[in-house]
Amino acid sequence: MRNTFIQTISRLAREDPKVMLVIGDTGFSVMEPFEAEFGPRFVNVGIAEQSFVSFAAGLAAAGMKPFAYNVVSFMTLRSAEQIMLDVCYQENPVILVGVGGGFAYGTAGPTHHALQDIAMMRAFPNIDVYCPADPAEMEAVMLTAYRRQRPAYIRIGRSVDAPIHQGPVVQPVEKAIPLARGTDVAILACGTILREAVQVRKLLEERGCSVTLYSVPRVQPLDEEAVLACAAGHRAVFTMEEHGITGGLGSAAAELLMERGQHPAVFHRYGVPDSFAMLTGSRDYQLDYFGLSPQKAADDMWTRWSDGK
Repeated sequence: MRNTFIQTISRLAREDPKVMLVIGDTGFSVMEPFEAEFGPRFVNVGIAEQSFVSFAAGLAAAGMKPFAYNVVSFMTLRSAEQIMLDVCYQENPVILVGVGGGFAYGTAGPTHHALQDIAMMRAFPNIDVYCPADPAEMEAVMLTAYRRQRPAYIRIGRSVDAPIHQGPVVQPVEKAIPLARGTDVAILACGTILREAVQVRKLLEERGCSVTLYSVPRVQPLDEEAVLACAAGHRAVFTMEEHGITGGLGSAAAELLMERGQHPAVFHRYGVPDSFAMLTGSRDYQLDYFGLSPQKAADDMWTRWSDGK
């Protein structure tokens, strides 16, 4: 998705002289083509995350259209006040792009894990929150955020993300995207963990469980219609996210279902429990440890669905 990011923003910058790219001393080996082509419309603020966000907000207030690219854990945690007051409160149309969502920097430990960012951004007014799952969703999300001209947060992975969609994703990105239709279980997944959710669906289908699978590239505002339809048409509804169990996609779906009085027989959120990941390991290792690997998630979903029948 990083390559898709630089390709898409370069295309936008050629069409719109107000598009700028601001980085916080990251993205090397990816950003150089943009800097070479657009010169002064590329700014490296350095390792100064709070100033980085305020600088981007100032550009937006002056009429520019900045994309601000930085590591998720640093940009969100260190700059929460600046994001809330300089971007959201003043409705400056900054597009914050966070690289390294979830366990993308798995071996670097809790300082680099990004497990609270969706919850944080959902709590701020006046900002759209996107979690694209693959390059096709990334391009569609970027174009949507650019055209909406309001604050946005886009959370992506880190490494090369294999394509899941076979073609382009419909714009603007406002609705959950159906990948499969079933009758027994509905899975709603956001972000790069969609790759694991696809495998979970396959494992459940092999056992005779009919599965609906949605990708949810926009978490805030949530596609309420899709969530309610899943609850109305399936005995079990599950959410999957590479994020803490509190405040993310699962929480958003649970809040909606409770408020609307729709209660599937089984509802469960799959995410990281209320703890730090204290063991060092790769993304796949961390997902398996927390029960988010395809096999462990499928086994648990099968048990919960079977018990709820």
